[in-house]
Parts: sequence; structure tokens; C-alpha cells
Amino acid sequence: MKNNILAFVKAVFKGFGQIMLQGNIWTGVLFIGAIIYDSALMGFAGILANLVGVITAKLMKFDEDHINDGLFGFNATLYGIALVFYFQANIWVWAALIIGSALTTILMGFALKKNIPVFTFPFIMITWIALYVLSIPELALRTVPEHFVDIQEMDDFLIEGHAFGQVIFQGSLVAGLIFFIGVFISKPIAALYASAAVIISVYISHHGHESTDMTNNGIFSFNAVLCGIALSGQRVRDGIYVLIAVIIATYFDHFLIHNGWTTLTFPFVVAMWAMEPIKRLDNWLVAKFSATAETS
Repeated sequence: MKNNILAFVKAVFKGFGQIMLQGNIWTGVLFIGAIIYDSALMGFAGILANLVGVITAKLMKFDEDHINDGLFGFNATLYGIALVFYFQANIWVWAALIIGSALTTILMGFALKKNIPVFTFPFIMITWIALYVLSIPELALRTVPEHFVDIQEMDDFLIEGHAFGQVIFQGSLVAGLIFFIGVFISKPIAALYASAAVIISVYISHHGHESTDMTNNGIFSFNAVLCGIALSGQRVRDGIYVLIAVIIATYFDHFLIHNGWTTLTFPFVVAMWAMEPIKRLDNWLVAKFSATAETS
């Protein structure tokens, strides 16, 4: 019994870490602390959603290794935090949080079973649906969806911090830096690639004459952070993968925002989907030329 409870708690912490693709307990602990530092309500919503996700996975008898790695917590966590970010909390919002968290888990379970790389798409899809349903009059009141930032005068260092923070709807520099540290202690090269990805996305945004405030607040860069983390590695071509993905994600982010979409992490997901055939072609070419070199 004690071991089961401990495994459950670890799965919850790892679920927070998996938001930035880190199945690390201490990363999850830091993430929870940073969210609560910015907003106790968001922290509570994230923990509740995560618990619902893990419990749903248990009830659905999904793969125990996946549960223990936190793979059924991160979509639910993002969804729960998103609801209290966009809406004033009431009974309908809490009901939607519980139902939606379970749905994100079921979608993730299906994707893992079919080996479909969905990343954060379950969170995106269920959040879009919730934003539509809860916008019906008398169900919930929308909050002003401004990404609070605690420092208005920006330099590149501060943009880096806010870009990490915006991945989980947090606007303080402290939260963003804690998120960076959380990734760094788990996988240093991922944190460094994510930082480089922010620089690239900021350059693209400035070059495209995008909103200075939105650029400085990290809104055009948090998808780049995820791209940098997801594609980081020791090889030279991993850096090329990151560069291509960040370009795709940033330009797609601009496109969605200009057309009135709530982007969430959809640019990151689209970039990762676009990279799948590119990576396969690259691996095929490497294998082909390696085989040719061995026979010559």
C-alpha cells in the first residue's frame, strides 16, 4: 500500500515535469513551486487536474510504466491551469476541469496505444472545446487573458525567463527561471537548446515587426522553448532540427495570432509533426550513405 501511494505521488510530480518533456521528480517539484509562487489558484487547479489524469489512467488500466513516467498528467495539468487562467473560477469551471482532465487522459492513452506522437495536442483540443462551451452566457466569466509580466523593461535575459514561464501560463521572471532550472537539472543540453531557441524566435519576431510587448513577454517564444527541449541532442544535426522546428513554430504562431486563434502550444505540436518526415528522410540518407561507405 505504501509503495502504491509513493508511486502515485511520483507520477503526479513527473506529470508536472513532463510539461517540458522531463520525467524527473525534482523538476516536477520545482514546477509546482513556481506555479504556486505566481498563483495559488493555478497551482491548485494544476494539481487537481493532474490527480484526475492519473486516477483516470489507473481506472482505465493504461500502461503502468506510462503512468509512472507522468505521461498521463501533463496534458491534464496544462488544461487545468488554462481554465483558471481564462475564466473566473466557479462550479462550471471546476466541473469542466474534472471532465476535461479525464478526457485529455483518455486521448493520451489512445495515442500511446497507437504510437501516435500527439505531444500536447490532447490539452489543446480539450481546451479549445472548453473555451467555446464555457463562453456560453451564464456559464463562466472570461478573465482578461493578459499574460502578466512583472518587469516591463526587457533585455534578452528577461525575455528568456518569461519565455520559459509562458509555457505554463506564468508571467513572473522568478517562475520562468525556476522552470529553466528544473529543465537544466534534468537535462542540461535541453535547457541550453531551449534558450537558443528563444533567441531565434525573438529575432524572427523582431524581423517580422511583430508586437514588441508580445515578443518581450515571451508570447512568441514559449513554443520555441518546447521545440528546443524536444529536439535537443548531442549531434550536430540535432541543432539543425531545432532551428527548423523553431522557424516553423514561430511563423505559425504569428499566423494563428494574426487570425484570432488561441494558439496555446499548437505551433509546437505542428512543428514536431512537420519534423517527423524530415527526421525520417535524414535518418534514411545517413543509413544509405553509411552503407555505401562500408561497401566501398
